[in-house]
Amino acid sequence: MTKAFLKKCSIALSSTCLLGIVIALACTDPWGEEYGTSNFTPEVFVARTYSPFFYSVQFYYGIDHDEAQFTRWNQTNVDAWASWLGNHPSPDELSYLLDTANATIINQAAAWADGRRSILPQPLAAFRLFSNRSNKKVAGFLHYLVLAKKAETFALTPIRQPWDQDSTKKKPFDATTLDKQLQQGLTTTDPFLQERYWFQLIRSHFFNGTPDQTIRLFEDYRTRFPANKLWYRSLAYMAGAWYKRKEYGKANYYYSRVFDSCDELKTVAHYSFHPQEQNDWNATLALCRNSEEKATLWQMLGIFYSDPNRAIEEIYNLDPHSEKLDILLSRAVNVAEQGFNPHDDPYEAPTYDNRQAFALITRIATAGNTAKPWVWQLAAGYLSMLNEQYAAAASWYEKAEATIPHENGPQKQFRLLKMLNTIDSTPTIDQPLEQRLLPDLEWLVAEQRAGDIRTYDATDWLKKTFAAKYKKTGDVIKAECLVHESNFYTDNKKVEAMKAFLAKPAKTPYEVFCLQFYDNIKLPDIYAYQAALLSMSGHPDEALTAISHVPNAARDTLPGNPFNARIDDCHDCDHQAPQKIKYTQLSFLQKLKELKDKIAAGNDVYTNAILLGNAQYNCTHFGNARAFYEGEILGSGAGTPETIDSAFRAPLTDMSSAIKYYTLAAGAARTDEQRAKCQYLLAKCQRNQWYMHCFNSFYGYEENTGPAFIAFDGFKGLKQYPNTNYYKEVIRECGYFKTYILKNP
Repeated sequence: MTKAFLKKCSIALSSTCLLGIVIALACTDPWGEEYGTSNFTPEVFVARTYSPFFYSVQFYYGIDHDEAQFTRWNQTNVDAWASWLGNHPSPDELSYLLDTANATIINQAAAWADGRRSILPQPLAAFRLFSNRSNKKVAGFLHYLVLAKKAETFALTPIRQPWDQDSTKKKPFDATTLDKQLQQGLTTTDPFLQERYWFQLIRSHFFNGTPDQTIRLFEDYRTRFPANKLWYRSLAYMAGAWYKRKEYGKANYYYSRVFDSCDELKTVAHYSFHPQEQNDWNATLALCRNSEEKATLWQMLGIFYSDPNRAIEEIYNLDPHSEKLDILLSRAVNVAEQGFNPHDDPYEAPTYDNRQAFALITRIATAGNTAKPWVWQLAAGYLSMLNEQYAAAASWYEKAEATIPHENGPQKQFRLLKMLNTIDSTPTIDQPLEQRLLPDLEWLVAEQRAGDIRTYDATDWLKKTFAAKYKKTGDVIKAECLVHESNFYTDNKKVEAMKAFLAKPAKTPYEVFCLQFYDNIKLPDIYAYQAALLSMSGHPDEALTAISHVPNAARDTLPGNPFNARIDDCHDCDHQAPQKIKYTQLSFLQKLKELKDKIAAGNDVYTNAILLGNAQYNCTHFGNARAFYEGEILGSGAGTPETIDSAFRAPLTDMSSAIKYYTLAAGAARTDEQRAKCQYLLAKCQRNQWYMHCFNSFYGYEENTGPAFIAFDGFKGLKQYPNTNYYKEVIRECGYFKTYILKNP
């Protein structure tokens, strides 16, 4: 493929792990999707429970870091207690008791249930759960909850961040009494309560006791309870105990059992999973009772160390039908995609080598013996396309079409990849191809709104690819519609061609499709652009003709009087000053024409030339009437020359028209006051020219070469009229001129 898709910045850190694997950490790009560049959507074929492990520049896909340690089990606990208590207790009441009520309230409620307190604490007085004081299950629930709330003081503590200011150390929790009470709770004959006391005691041993206590307690009771969510929470603590003992092989094995069997703990187990040495890894594999358990280990390794290819190979050899291959395939393809550039950025050169993934995925797709062969065929076809093997890609898609499910996601993914291959494999675009592709192109635009599959990069690449092909065939109009380039508008022939296209009454469906990408530029915007440049270059007659096609030209007023001039440029001052006449774009151009006609007739040349010079100055970037030219093409809000589009920087900062009329006014001046004014206004133009010269040469100037040290011709001219009032005003207001005079007395 023509190096098609954008990669995000990434940092490769060498792992000290025995496996010699590289952990790829990608820096977060605030301007793009967290999955980098992608047209391959894992949601189409990977189980939803694996979504945190989709390829992402974040730590976990969709959530960044797992911060659910306080809320992960809230609903599960409410549901479990509601089922055990029976009689349909209020979920809101249970949620309050389990997650919100503090230890004092729970202790008081337990005392009420035991008869040691005559009334319930106020927050609980109206609870339906406590309508029957003799309900032994409610009492059992409260007695358990008293101990659980105590355990929360050491088990549910915020994760301290390195930037936290609180450096005080918490006192160790004395669990002696709590453990005795939990041990007593274990003697209950109710299996539901017994399992919960067991869990709390395991948790207490993990945080306050020894690893051996934790392991022994788990092993003593492991067969008494079903392998439910609470059982796997207990197993996770046991795995952590083995980790504390630095027996990493066993720790990683038990974390893998948690990862595989408890979806809520997948991220927890994954985060805790850390192979240390080859011996540890071998020991972990040796603990596995079957191929399924080994596959889980390789799956976790492939996710954690961003090396899906090796993990795919190992799992495939164990069981080609394993569903654990799905997440790894998605990661392998999503990683491979990052080496391609849809935005044609020369600074984003490919750094990802997809050859290993390409060979592996193609081999497995050829065998066709996975649980979802169509996914592997789509992946093989996509990677073939990325490697410019278009015929092979088409062949893979043909094979996939025969078995791909008739479901929304798979069908859309298939359609997208097939379309991309068709487009990229075609050297040029002609009308028959346009008509053949139009339904798919319209579907792609609609799919961006639907969001069922990843289409952003495909759309961006499509526009750039089509534009490049249209340039080759000379169809500059369609190229500009798809990819806006400012330089297009510096060629008047192209501008006139675009005007004719926009004015075309009966456009083809394909032309209508192209226009929707045309950067919000409408026909009046082009006329306004032409009017602005014509007026700046001293052609108000032609500018008036152009502006007549702009509906708002007679309504929108300029914020300042464009015919006024100040010693110091102050746009805000001009915009706030009272204006006897409010000029619109149209009336401004009409006034320009009027002044030009008066000068041509020889009427009061000085006054009219000064006014015309002021107007030509103010309608540039340096003046108070930027609103005259700002729009869809020339842009808006540019505070400094570097923020002006480079294609238009020269005309928007050009002082030649202003200098022309200030020079004409100087030649017609009859008094020294008039001559002084003309010289200073010329100096302002010369200063701006100097600034732009410096800007175009390294964006600045050397020390002692600023305006105050430069003998502008206008400064030299103004220096000849020291007795005029205007000279004295300039000395007071213009520090540049004052410094110049001090250095050149």
